[in-house]
Amino acid sequence: MKIIYNKYFPFGSFFATNLFGIIFCRSDKGRMSEVDKNHEYIHTLQQREMLFLGFTLWYCIEWLWRFAKCRNGMKAYRELYFEQEAYAMERDLAYSQHRRHFAWWHQFVAKGSLLHELGEFLGDIAGFIKKDFLWKKYLFALGLAIMIIVAQVKFNIYDIIIGPTYDDGTSMLRIPLIYTTVYFLVLIPSLAMHGELWRLRRWQVWVFPILLLTIDGAGQGFYGYTEWAEKFGTTSKDRYYLELVGSFMFRSVFIVLMLCMFRKLTEGQFGLFGLKRSGKYLRVYGLIYVMLLPMFLLVSFTPQFLDFYPKMHITSYVGALGWERWQLIGLFELFYANDFIGVEGMFRGALVIGLTRWLGPRAVLPMALTYMCIHLGKPDLELCSSVIGGYILGVLAWRTHHLWGGIIIHLGIAMFFEAVGIARLLL
Repeated sequence: MKIIYNKYFPFGSFFATNLFGIIFCRSDKGRMSEVDKNHEYIHTLQQREMLFLGFTLWYCIEWLWRFAKCRNGMKAYRELYFEQEAYAMERDLAYSQHRRHFAWWHQFVAKGSLLHELGEFLGDIAGFIKKDFLWKKYLFALGLAIMIIVAQVKFNIYDIIIGPTYDDGTSMLRIPLIYTTVYFLVLIPSLAMHGELWRLRRWQVWVFPILLLTIDGAGQGFYGYTEWAEKFGTTSKDRYYLELVGSFMFRSVFIVLMLCMFRKLTEGQFGLFGLKRSGKYLRVYGLIYVMLLPMFLLVSFTPQFLDFYPKMHITSYVGALGWERWQLIGLFELFYANDFIGVEGMFRGALVIGLTRWLGPRAVLPMALTYMCIHLGKPDLELCSSVIGGYILGVLAWRTHHLWGGIIIHLGIAMFFEAVGIARLLL
């Protein structure tokens, strides 16, 4: 255990602190005793089993929660579950030899509580990463993601590669081809690095992803609704509105096709798109959503957000079809929300839950990179965060075999952005 003595850190009255297994100790307050070292080593064990990042996240969330209850920073610190274990066992110098994994959680967190559920939640993520992680694989995926992000931010590849396909009639071919290429560009090296190329001998590993991504990409590239709008719209506003609604409404047809594929893949074990009756982690998903709301609100003030949301600028469609504004907004948002449910069913449902029997945990990372590609052309922050969010939601779908996390968070974010955008236009 590495100990760094210095005069400045940690600040305040603290004697020592443990950051990612390295101990920083104030030299002006003396040397660490064996008890102090054991206390910090217990924290190192806690951090390792939560992959360091999970420890930091839990530590901050729990301290904020306890501080909000007692309004005393030091009392909140001493009541932290990590600290309770460390202080209770610091004098047992042989504790690390017989310590149970996640002992702080098993001993001090009340079962059935929100924090107990949060611990299981983080434990599931950590357990998956331990099962799936190879540094060279994740470094390769990170490099590919950065290349795609830079290409979009610097060169706007959406307008170069995808945008023109709607005009030349190749969108239903080119978009699925892009998605499929990215998917296998991640999957094949991933399997090779794990020594699992034998999985590629299964025809399902090739056929089902290609069919699924073709259905989804073709649904995104479908533009036949323009003829439908021309036929039924009597004014230009009517036609523009029908085109906008049609772009999402006709995707419902493709969602039905994906539903059929999903049931074929899972033999109906996981309900409709994985929306089975399961309440696992629902409170945690709700907590995460509430905690992210301030960040969403800050993002909503950025210029890119103002250019992109709301998806329907109601001021451009006032009077369409002879309807009131609330009717125009309501119909559009209904199909817009339906599209997000379809996206979850496709990426976390079919591509993760559905392919688990043939790919196991290797199904998650290719899905996350492909999912990022459907965000090309959207605000840069949304594009960058989509790969992280898609990966985490994919892990949870793989562990829980349901999609409620993605529905709550993904749809919740979209509707929040829509609500803020509409309020700005109407107020």
